[in-house]
Amino acid sequence: MADVFLEYLIAKKHKGGEMLLKLGVIVAAIAVIVIAFPLLTSFGLGSVAMLLAAGAVYGAYILITSFNVEFEYIITNGEMDIDKITAQRKRKRLITIKCKDFETFEKYEPVKHQGKTYQTKIIACDDEQGKDVWCVTLRHKTMGHTLVVFNVTQKMLEALKPFVPRLLLNGVNQGLLEFSKPVQNPQPE
Repeated sequence: MADVFLEYLIAKKHKGGEMLLKLGVIVAAIAVIVIAFPLLTSFGLGSVAMLLAAGAVYGAYILITSFNVEFEYIITNGEMDIDKITAQRKRKRLITIKCKDFETFEKYEPVKHQGKTYQTKIIACDDEQGKDVWCVTLRHKTMGHTLVVFNVTQKMLEALKPFVPRLLLNGVNQGLLEFSKPVQNPQPE
């Protein structure tokens, strides 16, 4: 068997609540500058006021850009690493999993997993309601019973297929079929 190596990077979609938080950070930074700058300069502390203003702007920048999250999936010979990249400056390995340890591997339906208890849940997808979102469950040696939710492409399914337990291949093959179906455009009436 040839070596398998595949990387895939996907950006998390922004939600409305995040936009409100970003706006709140900007308003707070402006408030610090507007209130503190005149107050401190009136006491002859202009250099402290400048430092405070610079700190407010820098802090706002760091907080706002921390909402930019990407997930990277790296598949190497039956092992998958999932990393979280924040603002293209900080990388954290979320999990390393072996495909042979998959208990389930299927399209993700949030309702199916609501009543189940997992010791660890890793949501590493662009949007939980997306059409190409899949999940696996497994018993991880350090994280216990784990649910991992991530985006899947046809290439990823093909790369994982040789390493997934035979009992789960039905779902993988079904996923490959769905990717291969041509998109039907509705005919105008």
